Amino acid sequence: MALQLWALTLLGLLGAGASLRPRKLDFFRSEKELNHLAVDEASGVVYLGAVNALYQLDAKLQLEQQVATGPALDNKKCTPPIEASQCHEAEMTDNVNQLLLLDPPRKRLVECGSLFKGICALRALSNISLRLFYEDGSGEKSFVASNDEGVATVGLVSSTGPGGDRVLFVGKGNGPHDNGIIVSTRLLDRTDSREAFEAYTDHATYKAGYLSTNTQQFVAAFEDGPYVFFVFNQQDKHPARNRTLLARMCREDPNYYSYLEMDLQCRDPDIHAAAFGTCLAASVAAPGSGRVLYAVFSRDSRSSGGPGAGLCLFPLDEVHAKMEANRNACYTGTLEARDIFYKPFHGDIQCGGHALGSSKSFPCGSEHLPYPLGSRDGLKGTAVLQRGGLNLTAVTVAAENNHTVAFLGTSDGRILKVYLTPDGTSSEYDSILVEINKRVKRDLVLSGDLASLYAMTQDKVFRLPVQECLSYPTCTQCQPASGVHCRVSSDLKMCLTLPRWGQLASASAHAPAAASMP
Repeated sequence: MALQLWALTLLGLLGAGASLRPRKLDFFRSEKELNHLAVDEASGVVYLGAVNALYQLDAKLQLEQQVATGPALDNKKCTPPIEASQCHEAEMTDNVNQLLLLDPPRKRLVECGSLFKGICALRALSNISLRLFYEDGSGEKSFVASNDEGVATVGLVSSTGPGGDRVLFVGKGNGPHDNGIIVSTRLLDRTDSREAFEAYTDHATYKAGYLSTNTQQFVAAFEDGPYVFFVFNQQDKHPARNRTLLARMCREDPNYYSYLEMDLQCRDPDIHAAAFGTCLAASVAAPGSGRVLYAVFSRDSRSSGGPGAGLCLFPLDEVHAKMEANRNACYTGTLEARDIFYKPFHGDIQCGGHALGSSKSFPCGSEHLPYPLGSRDGLKGTAVLQRGGLNLTAVTVAAENNHTVAFLGTSDGRILKVYLTPDGTSSEYDSILVEINKRVKRDLVLSGDLASLYAMTQDKVFRLPVQECLSYPTCTQCQPASGVHCRVSSDLKMCLTLPRWGQLASASAHAPAAASMP
C-alpha cells in the first residue's frame, strides 16, 4: 500500500505543476535593511543582523530583544578606536552586519560589523543585550570582517579538532581600505598571549599578494568531517573572467599547509548554452549515505542562452576524491603543472619531485610539500533545475525518509519547493509568494525540527510552514500541493504529515486490507 500511495502522490505532484497561492505568513519587519539570519536549532530562537541593529525573536517571530550596533563615528581609512582629534574625516557611519554566527556549546553569538575595520563581539545567546567580549583597541590583529559594505564575509564556528579550541574560520574579499586578509582562523576565547578574535597562530591567515579591490566574493562556509570548506567567486584579470572556487583545509592545520582550491562549474543541460558562471548561494545536506553540496548559479544576458539560473549538485565524496587526485598529481608531477596548478593569492607553485603516496602520508599537507595549492581541474555538474529570466538567490535542502526537497529563493520574492529525485531529475511542486518583487536573501534557514522555513527579504523575515498537510481537506488537494511532506491516508480520508502517515501505513500492514480510495 505504501508504494502505491507514494506513486500516486508523485503522479499528482508531477502533473499539477507549481502553483502561486496567497498565504498569510508570520513576519517581522526591521527598521533598517536586514543582512543576516540565524536560528538556534535547540531553542528555536531566531537572530537577525541588520544595519545598526541586532534582533532576537522567538520561533513565531515575536520580538524578544533588540540591540543598537550603530551608527558611530568612523572612517574606513582610520584605525579604531576613533577619536575626532586623530581622525579628522570621521563621521557618523552605519554599521552593516557582516557576520552572525551561533556557538551553541558555549551559549554565545558571534557578530561582526563593517564599523571599525570589521571588528567583532561575543554576545549571550539567551540575551543578546549582554555583551561577553568586545575590544576596539587591539589594532589590525582584531580586524576580522570586511569594512566594505559591498564585500561579503562568511564564517564558521567550530573547533580545531576533538577537544580543541573553539575558533572562527573566516573568508572575505577586500575593499580598498581592507587589510588584505582573505582567509583566517580566529580565536574565540582569550589565551595567555592572545585576545578573542586574534589569529589562532601567526600563520593562520592568508593575505593577498597584491591588494585588488573586490577580487573575491565569498558565498558560503561549511565543514565536513575534519575539513573546512569555502565557496567563493573570483574575478580573474588575465584572462578576464569569473571563476567559482571551492577551497578546503584541515581544521587541525594551524599553518594552512592543507589549503587547496579548485574550480566548480554548473553547466546548462543545453550543450549550446553557456555555463552558469557565478555562484549566488550554497547549502549542504545529506540526502542518503553521503553529503551533497547544493549550489545555485546565475548567467547574465551577455552569455549564450540568455539570463537565467541553475541548481547544481556536487556530492562531497566526489569533491574529496577530486581534491586528493589533484594533490597527488601536483606532489608527484604526473600532470603538466603549468596549465593546471597555481599558487592562490600570490606567487608560483612548484609541483613534482615528491614520492608516490605523499598525499596519503600527509593528509593535511606539510611544509615540504607545495602549498597553498590551486587547481583549474575541478568538478563540473549539470543543472538539475534551471530558470530563465530570473535569479535563484538562496538555497537550503531538507532530506528525510530518503526523499530530498530543495527550497529556493528567487530574485522576484518567491520560495520554490522542488523535489529532487535520486536519478538526478527535479520537479517544482510549489511556489510561495513571500514579498512581491523583493529579492530573497541568501540566508534561508530551516528550523531544528524541520517544521518551519525562515526567509529574509530587504527588511522583513518570514516564517513559512515546510508542510501544510492538515490544511488540505480532500485527497485531491493533498496530493499535488503538498509534495513529499504529506501522504493521503485512504483509511482516514485525511492528508497527513509523512511521519504520521508512515505510522498508519506500518500498522495497516498487520491489519485487514483497507477499502480502495474513491
